[in-house]
Amino acid sequence: MTRTGGAGGIRALRRRELFPDPLIDGREARDHSLDRFKRRVDSFLVSRAEREEAEVERRLRSRAGVTRPNVVAVLSPKGGVGKTTSTFVAANILASHLKLRAIAVDASPGYGTLGRLPADSVRPEASLVDLLDHADRLGTAAELGRYVARLPSGLHVLAAPHDTTRAASLGPDRYGELVALLSCFYETILLDLRTGMTGPLAQLAIDRADQAVLVTTPDQLTATLAIHALGHLDGDRTTVVVNRAHPRLAPELTAIEECLRRRGLHRPLAVPDDRRLAAMLDTGAYSLEALDLRTRLSVKRLGLAVAERLV
Repeated sequence: MTRTGGAGGIRALRRRELFPDPLIDGREARDHSLDRFKRRVDSFLVSRAEREEAEVERRLRSRAGVTRPNVVAVLSPKGGVGKTTSTFVAANILASHLKLRAIAVDASPGYGTLGRLPADSVRPEASLVDLLDHADRLGTAAELGRYVARLPSGLHVLAAPHDTTRAASLGPDRYGELVALLSCFYETILLDLRTGMTGPLAQLAIDRADQAVLVTTPDQLTATLAIHALGHLDGDRTTVVVNRAHPRLAPELTAIEECLRRRGLHRPLAVPDDRRLAAMLDTGAYSLEALDLRTRLSVKRLGLAVAERLV
């Protein structure tokens, strides 16, 4: 976390204060002989999931490029379901596997966390408000460097302002200007939207987006809200993601699949409840290939679902 000024000179917590013990790929560093032996044995086995992962990889890397800039809206009628995580991991896939010029935008001013996910060393002080204020001075893509975080995957991340006064100046028109500006430099723009489906910004994003990613969790209340929210979206251009899936919630996931099937829609993509992934994101150390196979495969499926709807 970066040092920021605030009322009374309060200093923001730093990541090393929250995570005092060293982590490697989201796990506590350790050197157990049994773990090494298990990894050695596993390396000789090719499971069904590994074969499926290889096929998803093949399909991802064989995707053709886009014909024009694409806008992807990531939204949900309920907060805390994993919109930001879904935006971040899907955008990384588009950048790393499809080699697209991709940017993930924190479109939840004042409250968004997307801009905090990159490592501290690559996060700029500027936000999307600064970019808009200096838009007339931009002549090349290289000049965007002071406004965006650049990740090893090739993904760029544009943070929202955390100053409430500056955030208040952002209306749908300003976001429309932002999307138009970014379309001059990027092939794919993913918008991590604030909670809700009917607000002015959400409606603007839905109207202008080429596709949507609707995020929910398996619990009945949240899933019910998400299914009702499909009425605001074009089902043929929408990917439904069920975050925090767990074997004990299999009946709930089956019920969601059945609801979507009756509507003639694709099956939802389930992303498991993975503390390791959460630790990676919290510490700014996200690594796709270091994820457990089940989670890694789910992330790649999500990336493929978005990739297959690009135009």
